[in-house]
Amino acid sequence: MGIIDNRTSEFLKNLTFFSGLPSADMNAFIDAANLRNHAKGAGLFHQGDIADSFFVIISGWIKLYRNTAEGDEALVSLFTRGDVFGEAALFNNSTYPVSAQAIEEACILVIPEAVLKHHAKKNPDITTRMLTSLSQEMQRLRRQNEQMAIMSAPQRVACLLLQLSSHMIGSGGTMTFPYDKFLAAARLGMKPETFSRALAQLKPYGVTTKGTEIKIEVFAKLVKFSCGHCTALPGECTGCRVDTACPLQTLKDQKTIAMH
Repeated sequence: MGIIDNRTSEFLKNLTFFSGLPSADMNAFIDAANLRNHAKGAGLFHQGDIADSFFVIISGWIKLYRNTAEGDEALVSLFTRGDVFGEAALFNNSTYPVSAQAIEEACILVIPEAVLKHHAKKNPDITTRMLTSLSQEMQRLRRQNEQMAIMSAPQRVACLLLQLSSHMIGSGGTMTFPYDKFLAAARLGMKPETFSRALAQLKPYGVTTKGTEIKIEVFAKLVKFSCGHCTALPGECTGCRVDTACPLQTLKDQKTIAMH
């Protein structure tokens, strides 16, 4: 377990879940929290464990999954830096409905259930934040289901690449795929071989691959190919780039102009 330094504290304060909280509540979370480093493949908790904490990802990637009675694994979600998870299970003194595992080396902030519930009783805004976080996750899962229904496999892969490259500045760039492509295929609801074919079909749109390295020549080409077929609204998708002619951003700008 590690000590929460000032850099991590400032990082937390800028996350939507914590931003704007009174100092007393924020300091209580920071004082009670522990930093844990997890190697690739390490489990955080298992399906059925008592829900006694919620988690904030400082770095790395975490997968949430469920197991069938026959031992098959179903991917539920993938989370990365800045994401909060596990809070929904704390509402009813219940157990975790999923298992959590680090799919790459990860640094996780663990906040005890008791601290969250104690301060939520004094400050209802904390409960509202938990409900908002849960609602956003439900909306994200809804969008994934819609994408599987209306977008082709190459369009869904393009959407994923835009999300993974959303931190990059400029008209294009090269990135390292952050986790196993088998997981990427599962996240998009397709078989690994379908994912590989779909990735290859993005070559005319400026996408080339070499091992885990992905090169996107021009983000705008992928945006034009993928985003117009997505049901996400402005502000809902991390892949919506303000530095390209993203249909979502264009719609947002049009609404802003109409209001004036």
